[in-house]
Amino acid sequence: MIRHLLISFSIVTLILCAGCGSTDSTVPANLGPSEQEAAFQQSVQRFFNSEGLPAVAAGLWQPGREPFLVLLGEADVEAGRAVTAQDRFRIGSVTKSYTVTVLLQLVDEGLVSLDDPIGDYLPTIHNPEATLEELANMTSGIFNYSEDPDFLNLFLNDLTRAWTEPELIQVAINNLPYFAPGADWRYSNTNTVALGMVIEQVTGNSLAREMELRIFQPLQLSGTSYPSTVEIPFPFARGYGIMDPPQLEDMTVSHPSSTAGSGALVTNLNDLAIWGRALGSGSLISEQLHARRLQLIPNNNCTSCPEYDGYGMGIGNLDGWIGHTGDFIGYQALVMYQPQTEQVAVILINLKNFTNRDHVPTNIFRDFIDSL
Repeated sequence: MIRHLLISFSIVTLILCAGCGSTDSTVPANLGPSEQEAAFQQSVQRFFNSEGLPAVAAGLWQPGREPFLVLLGEADVEAGRAVTAQDRFRIGSVTKSYTVTVLLQLVDEGLVSLDDPIGDYLPTIHNPEATLEELANMTSGIFNYSEDPDFLNLFLNDLTRAWTEPELIQVAINNLPYFAPGADWRYSNTNTVALGMVIEQVTGNSLAREMELRIFQPLQLSGTSYPSTVEIPFPFARGYGIMDPPQLEDMTVSHPSSTAGSGALVTNLNDLAIWGRALGSGSLISEQLHARRLQLIPNNNCTSCPEYDGYGMGIGNLDGWIGHTGDFIGYQALVMYQPQTEQVAVILINLKNFTNRDHVPTNIFRDFIDSL
């Protein structure tokens, strides 16, 4: 049984952090917070207090200004260790944006086509005629394995269990598809697990290795990894869950293989900001393919799906910003990029409240945008 911990907080002062990403050296060191930065701080602080978060690590990157970081609370509640900008968090479904980017790079290289049916690679999967594009933009209709009750029971009873990708796909196969390919939109972790398997088949490398070669190394993301065990490189924020309020359960030790290409990554604040800019600007893929990626599909009917105003291929829209959000046991994450102003917002928390469906980073971000 996972040990319960009572909530205790230590609030760390707001930090304007130099040297935490690329900045303009001509910016005066004593430049005060902008109107946007003040609004961002207020939104983060408000939800930190109202949601009883163990910790939040958030940042706003604006061209011509130093990174503006808000670091509140404790990365480790029992030890009383304050969260830092270097702490790594599990980012859950933000991983999808990396997986799909690798797939799109393979498209640019002519190794796969977005029109390829997934059945060419995974013959036994339901809706085998669904194209790789339909998997990437969540219109494949393939069942979301993480909604299967039997899988959830097995997962929650042993968070440390290692899962194989074929096992996750088989869970989906054990259920009926939601709809025919292209007929509707429904978020499914199975889609991105399957795309990760396609990448592995085509390249002969693990998805982790392809991400390392194609994303982590080119962008110098030294704090980002695709772990193969329950371990998170130090320093890291411990992840907590709420199942029986007001108690916290430490859920840090959970195996990332349960999400594979749909949610396994670990990263820190600055690395995620670098990724957000690369993702939103399309710097790692061709201009033509980036435009196709951004053909957003409205999410109007799925109450169990993440909140987006529209969703493309491994990328979503919130109030005109584009990026991705994520959930993992004990963690929630958001990274968003504003194409017109080239701003990046990142929000990381080390709490997953199972008593409601709220995605707190999205709520913080919406509150920030609404306040401007």
